[in-house]
Amino acid sequence: MDRRNKALTGISVSSSFGLEIGPLANPFVRRTDGRILYADHATTDELRRKYIGHGWDTNSIVEVDIVLSDQPLRDHLKDIRVDYIVASHVIEHVPDLVSWLIELGEVLRPGGVVSLVIPDKRYCFDAKRPVSTTGELVEAFLIKRRTPMVRQVFDFWACYCQVDCADMWNRSINVEDLPLSGTLLNALEHAEAVSKSTAYADVHCWVFTPTSFMNCMADLTELSMLSFKPKHAVDTAINELEFFVMLEPMCSEDDPSIVANSFRCLAQEFRLHRATSSRAESQLVRLAKPLYRTLKRFVPTLATSIRRILKR
Repeated sequence: MDRRNKALTGISVSSSFGLEIGPLANPFVRRTDGRILYADHATTDELRRKYIGHGWDTNSIVEVDIVLSDQPLRDHLKDIRVDYIVASHVIEHVPDLVSWLIELGEVLRPGGVVSLVIPDKRYCFDAKRPVSTTGELVEAFLIKRRTPMVRQVFDFWACYCQVDCADMWNRSINVEDLPLSGTLLNALEHAEAVSKSTAYADVHCWVFTPTSFMNCMADLTELSMLSFKPKHAVDTAINELEFFVMLEPMCSEDDPSIVANSFRCLAQEFRLHRATSSRAESQLVRLAKPLYRTLKRFVPTLATSIRRILKR
């Protein structure tokens, strides 16, 4: 299943009205696919200037319909309601994750869904950072953060590391051995700048694995801070760095404790899936190493091509 199908499972794009947040140049839904609005933190021209030099054609950035601000999303949309919302690699940038999800729920039509694509910190530049906790999410909600916390900015730059996703999956390098891209002094400079400004700093505020995200969602549901239930979820695929979560608003008949438990069950499912995959992978490597030695002797070119798979 490709990224698009994972994100849009169960959504009839051609007959629905959607909102995609932060599509840049690679939206999941094109205007030719169905009725769609694009929202981002800046205008199209501002985004094209911002991403000059990032290695891709900035002219391919889609035309933004809604420029987001400190106003609630419902104020931007006014009377408009949508059938679905897609946000890929957005949630980790949102200073107050809980309030943001609540705002998304406010603009959904009955039966609507929120589809999230979330980076798995184990396979991206957040690999050295600890996962975010429920307490941190609660704090951001209670104080209504509109910009990242100073410690989030510091941690982002202090722990930012160079990661090869495939190397992390085949365990050819340990997290502790990943090279850092910056210095503590540089991280402090970024943190000091944020402490003296009200401007938004573009960092990952939140750091998740599939399991940690589901556990946080369970806690927030149990606390009655969120009223979503899981509709669909896809664990991080081998050699990929993101997982997929689709949420739908709870209805009056839903018991929050049961919904919280459904999130915890997903967390356990992902944990077991990862453990099972790791055991199977270890067994495969153990069985394949003799084959590798034979190939290395008789077919060196082919042996080289599979070396990384077996490397430990």
